[in-house]
Amino acid sequence: MQRLLLVIAVLLAACGEAESGARSATAGDASVELNGVAARQAPDPEVLMQADRDFAAAVAEGGSEAWADWFAGDGAMIQPGIGEITGREAILARMGSLDAPGVSLRWEPVRAEIAASGELGWTTGTYVSEGPGPDGEVARGEGRYVTIWRRAADGTWKVAMDLGNPTTPAAEAAADPEDGETDGPA
Repeated sequence: MQRLLLVIAVLLAACGEAESGARSATAGDASVELNGVAARQAPDPEVLMQADRDFAAAVAEGGSEAWADWFAGDGAMIQPGIGEITGREAILARMGSLDAPGVSLRWEPVRAEIAASGELGWTTGTYVSEGPGPDGEVARGEGRYVTIWRRAADGTWKVAMDLGNPTTPAAEAAADPEDGETDGPA
């Protein structure tokens, strides 16, 4: 009986150490060692929120080139009435209107999630696009977007897929890049 109690006490002590180690593993770096086994910390969604804000700032400064640069080589975007546009060159051509005078595209992420693997994630938020309308007045479009992100081998986040959903009629009308307007993200 004493032997059985000793075995139970040792097992309980070992479980207690593993639990406290597990708690400290999630509080530390992205990868820590726990009882000789590598454990991953849950990824911080704020990393993607910041990546999306950096993406928006880059596009505000660099236009269509900056937009396309944030996409993975095989990245794609889906626009209402257009469909899927795949690859950086096609994306660059589609978003060329970002370089036209008076055109702006701004967005703000409001939520992000990252998969437990740390390799994929998404952001969602709102966007506003503005550009010269057919009557010479500023046409303003608003909408919501979802961007799916993939972590590159170098640790940076790249856009794998971007989808926009206009919530105002002006945003839907801004789908043609040749009219000097642009949709929001996607």
